[in-house]
Parts: sequence; structure tokens; C-alpha cells
Amino acid sequence: MNKRMTMTLSSSLLDFGDVRAALGRGGRVALFIRHSERPPIRSDDKDFGRHLGLTPRGVAVAREAGAMLAGAPDVRLLASPMQRCRLTARHIAEGMGVPEPQVEDADPLGVRGFFYRDPYAVQEIMRQQGYMAYMLEYLKKGNALHSAPLMTATEQTLEWMITQMTVPFVLFVSHDIFVAAILTALRLRSYTAEEWVGFLHGFALIQHGQDPWACHPCLPSHTEVDASHPFIH
Repeated sequence: MNKRMTMTLSSSLLDFGDVRAALGRGGRVALFIRHSERPPIRSDDKDFGRHLGLTPRGVAVAREAGAMLAGAPDVRLLASPMQRCRLTARHIAEGMGVPEPQVEDADPLGVRGFFYRDPYAVQEIMRQQGYMAYMLEYLKKGNALHSAPLMTATEQTLEWMITQMTVPFVLFVSHDIFVAAILTALRLRSYTAEEWVGFLHGFALIQHGQDPWACHPCLPSHTEVDASHPFIH
């Protein structure tokens, strides 16, 4: 990790119940997850499925995930501007029992974040090369055309996340490639086309007192490990 940022890394898998327990012990938690289930994105969609919502199952699963976090202290909701991410954050908050949840758009969680230098050029290469082929090559090599170096973008994302910790619990809703990129760069997980990032999978940054932040892979529950279909974002 960048010397400016102190963080410990753990490959131990947490679930959302563990996240809630950490908050109950007075910890601070930044939870970074992929959005919930959405309809497929058409290959000719030049806006990355920007206005796609969630499937009925996606809504239900997001609310169930929120119920695992119910009773947590004040939560701040940040999401990629894509509709599926905003809806995921809102439905998780509803499951938590948050009245009238307010979701903030956050470009660093979307295609205009730290990982893509030119998102539309990346999308065109993905069409030509194949979405999964491009992503797996990027994860393996740490570099790809029109994308930022994997570790550099990871450090920038993590540092930005810490600056957003204005309340004890901040939920960041993003996309599969960014979850995969960060956990791969930190060597906490490895991914294949068959074992990809599932809906609501991600990682948690947890801090107790003045201890360094600790990063753990995180799933909604230890039994919810469906990798979903490997469609982009």
C-alpha cells in the first residue's frame, strides 16, 4: 500500500452480520459492494446500462441485506450514478429501517472514477475483445489500454473512501470490475470467468479507535456466494 495510508489486510471472509457486529463494538466501517441483481446490459448500450434498474429479486435481496445491518448507527449512502447502484443503496437503507434515505452520487464509484482513463474507449475495446477477456487481462497484468494502473487506481480509491468517512458507517455501491480490481490488487481474492464478483459482494474497511484500517473481503452472508452472471458492471 501507499506509505501515506496505513492499512492491514486480511483474507478472512466477513459477512454483513460481522459488519453489524463491528459497528456495535464502536468501530467505523466503509462497506464497498457491487450493486444488486439487474437485467442484462445490451452489447450496443453506449451508456453502460445507466438507466437500468433492479430485478424484483434484486430489490428483495438488497432489502434482506439491509435487514442484516439494521440498528447500525448513522449511515451515509454513496453510489455510482448508475440507477442500479442508487437503487441498491436505497433499498439496503430501507431494509435497515432508515427513514427517507438520501443517496449521494459519487463519480469515483462509477465509470468516471479512478480506474478508467477513457470509459467509452474501454467500452469499445471490451466489445471487440470481450468484456470478461478485457477485465481478466487487466487484473492479471495490472495495466490495460485506456485504464489506469491497477494498484495506482486502487490506492486512490481507498484513500478517497477514507476521506468520505464522516459518519461511523458509509455504504459505497459500485460495480463488479472495481470490486475485482481492488481485491486483486490487494491480493485478497483472485477471479475467473467462472468465479466472478457476485451481486452485493465486495469488501469492508474497518477501524477500531486509533487502530489502522483493516480490509476484508465481504459477502452478504457466508451462504450467499452466487457469483451471478459475468455481465459487465
